[in-house]
Amino acid sequence: MSSLPEPSAAAPSASRASGGGRVGGRRRGVGKRFLVVGDLLDGVLVQTRAAASGDHDPAAVIRHRPAGAAGTTATWLGWLGAEVDMVGRVGVDDVYRHERALEDAGVRPHIRYDARTSTGALVSVRGQRGRTSMTDGAASALLSAADVPIELVARADIVHLTGEAMLGSGGTDRLVDLVARARTGAARVSLDPSSVAAVRLVGGPAFLAAVRGVDLIVPNRAEALELTGADEPEDAVRVLTRHVPLVVVTLGVDGVLVGRPGRTPQRVPATPATVVDGIGAGDAFAAGFIRAWATDPVRVGAAAREGTRVAARAVGFVGGRPPV
Repeated sequence: MSSLPEPSAAAPSASRASGGGRVGGRRRGVGKRFLVVGDLLDGVLVQTRAAASGDHDPAAVIRHRPAGAAGTTATWLGWLGAEVDMVGRVGVDDVYRHERALEDAGVRPHIRYDARTSTGALVSVRGQRGRTSMTDGAASALLSAADVPIELVARADIVHLTGEAMLGSGGTDRLVDLVARARTGAARVSLDPSSVAAVRLVGGPAFLAAVRGVDLIVPNRAEALELTGADEPEDAVRVLTRHVPLVVVTLGVDGVLVGRPGRTPQRVPATPATVVDGIGAGDAFAAGFIRAWATDPVRVGAAAREGTRVAARAVGFVGGRPPV
């Protein structure tokens, strides 16, 4: 699950428009159908003043929220008024709860359940020295291409794969299968690596080989550098465009880098925001970007600006999901 650094600036204005927002005077993503495939997790989000191991903080703020990169992206797409289906996997006791959370955001859930393992979990601890996150994919880590109905792929205009559970216990073989399933229809395929740890687990070259055929990749800075071995984001973009025709690297408060083969990377500034919680900002950005990109695949700079506006909205809420 992607996150942003947490400085503060002026809060942006944002509103939900029925049927889609406007970018450059044009409605974006209207009439397009999205399929999001990936992780649904239970989040435990902690804000603490404890400074060292062994400290006790009796005033810590602890919140339980539905989490997971895929769930966050799907709910922002639904909040934006898009037509969106979501495929994920949870423990058998949690199906209704996660279905309800998605439906409340306008998402059609297609949740598989597992009676032998629990719903995956995310624990995120934010303190004076930054954030530490830990993830147990559990049921989400068992998600496979067989869980993705062919008829949903056939109806989609964009299939978005996201969440470190894409690798699960199957490594790159699982990712290869998911990409192949996503490409069985006419949809364009986007992918968010979602975790530098997941990339490191299999190695950048193996990961890039597994996503061959993807139309768009949306890593953050750390993921882009891990994927390519580059030292700077601009260099990483140039390497990634040898593998994927459209690359969008999120840089937190430094904005976004957009890359296409043979072109100089384009920088798009971040939308100013007052940060309450940076978790999920990258997932919200992906929702805003692909929604705009769905109807105008050429004006990718405008799509990136839309993504930064949605991300700026997301950092105003604990847990990163939209207010529903």
